[in-house]
Amino acid sequence: MIVVCQMNTTLFIETSGPYCSLALRVEGEDFVESRKLDRAHNEHVLAMLDGLYERAGLDRLSTNLIGFSAGPGSFTGVRIGAAIAQAIGFASDAMVVPVSSSLVLAITASLRFKKTEWITSIKSRKDLYYWTHYSVTADSGHEIRETLLFDRSPVWLEEILGSVGIVGDRPEWLEKKWVDGFVDVYPEASTVLDLIEKMHLEGRSRMPEEALPIYVEGDSPWVKELDRK
Repeated sequence: MIVVCQMNTTLFIETSGPYCSLALRVEGEDFVESRKLDRAHNEHVLAMLDGLYERAGLDRLSTNLIGFSAGPGSFTGVRIGAAIAQAIGFASDAMVVPVSSSLVLAITASLRFKKTEWITSIKSRKDLYYWTHYSVTADSGHEIRETLLFDRSPVWLEEILGSVGIVGDRPEWLEKKWVDGFVDVYPEASTVLDLIEKMHLEGRSRMPEEALPIYVEGDSPWVKELDRK
């Protein structure tokens, strides 16, 4: 039975890469649906959402708070997530929280491997990868180095060799000495439910019309970082 009622309901949508991950929290109970879809998000994500709400016994109009992976990532995937967040947000009067896709990846890796410092790697095109250096806690993280686009290992990697993990898309140009620190993990929506609820309480949620992909200066496409700082 599907009902519409006043409950604390939080949804997170991860469609920024080949993995589609959805998580719905209803009064503290989490419902999760995750699949590798590559480029077929538009064919499956709405059915996955319907299944998630059906399992929870709720209608989408019961949603209070929505988060989504806002980039960097797949051009189409990021916009699918933003569009769904906006649509459900408008229909349910929910607030929306865009979250960096890199941060979702870093928090997922941190919770799985119990390590706090991570470099996230997300492929852009050809040999170019978005890299961000994070220090991560259980429900948040802050950038040690901001997201930049690289086509080779930056010189600052030598300074942190052995103390940091690397997660995400593995560049072919990554030096052999870094391979042991690289882990293959897909971002899980359930790992950032605490984060978006915290951001909402801190006043960082937005109206649905402001739920837009995250852009960084130089994106479209990004210009390579030549200084290698």
